[in-house]
Amino acid sequence: MGPKKAKLPIDRPGIIADNPEKFYTFGDEIGQGKFAITKHCTHKVDGSKWAAKIIKFDSDSLKFAIREYDFMTNPNLAMDHRGLVKLHEAYLVRKYLILIMECADGMTLLDYVANRHSLTEDAVANLIKQLCEVLEHMHSSNALHLDVRPTNIRMDSKNTLRLVDYNSGRFVSNKKAGAVVDVIGDTEFCAPELLCFDNVVAGSDMWSVAVCTYILLSGISPFFYEDEDEVLKSVQTVKWNFVDEMAGITSAAKDFIRKCFVRIPDQRLTAAAALNHEWLSDDYEQARKNSSLDIKLDLQATDERLYSEEEEDYVWASLVFRTFDEDEYDSPESEEEDDD
Repeated sequence: MGPKKAKLPIDRPGIIADNPEKFYTFGDEIGQGKFAITKHCTHKVDGSKWAAKIIKFDSDSLKFAIREYDFMTNPNLAMDHRGLVKLHEAYLVRKYLILIMECADGMTLLDYVANRHSLTEDAVANLIKQLCEVLEHMHSSNALHLDVRPTNIRMDSKNTLRLVDYNSGRFVSNKKAGAVVDVIGDTEFCAPELLCFDNVVAGSDMWSVAVCTYILLSGISPFFYEDEDEVLKSVQTVKWNFVDEMAGITSAAKDFIRKCFVRIPDQRLTAAAALNHEWLSDDYEQARKNSSLDIKLDLQATDERLYSEEEEDYVWASLVFRTFDEDEYDSPESEEEDDD
């Protein structure tokens, strides 16, 4: 008899229990988050280019680590929409689950908009329309993203919007009833029901769309305060207003935002209804083009703030891959954890 195989902490038929570095060359970093680091990677045989999301887990975080894989492989959602990224392969080693997926490594939303030569409401509306199209596709399959924010939205080389990071994604069996979730993203972008741990529905994503829209039209976040308790209070009581920087935007843009910032989720604009709203219509194109936005400095400042806040929670990882047939790598991070 051969040596006994190690029991794997994650049991999924589509996950390969092997070292992905046998098959891929890992390159520079694309992004980093609370639980993962994403890098460029290239297949060693055919030269194809991918993104590798390296998710660190331990016994406590295991159930969270697997969620993105389960979401991306759920047969109820077709990941073939141009605004989503498809999973190619998945590998499991000690401490890490590595998702090899399509590469969406362009500028993040605010960076992209702030770097435009000129900015009008029309440019913003076209981006929000793309975002609503992605969400309408997801919502039609009872799939919710639940972490729609500028750092999870990237623009590719063809100026196509890609909504990434499905770690918070959920499927709801009943559209009306929704579901309770146990992890929330950035409170500044979360709908009230998320912060109260009430049932989330498709409308929960549309609240976040309105936050992104507000920022793109003003450069300022509607629910940002230095005091986190004030953020929670303002979201839960739907306390916000149109700032002076928005004095010149169209009435249709304001109406779009108002119809999403509604306390009761089922009374918000749906993604489908948003796509039929006057602000996003072809007939309103000229009015949007006539509305110019002088907010680049504000956009850059908000973008920098959001990144700095994320960096506070970034994962530290050795990124040394050991299979379950090898001895565990005794990394410096282990010593740091022991000291805590």
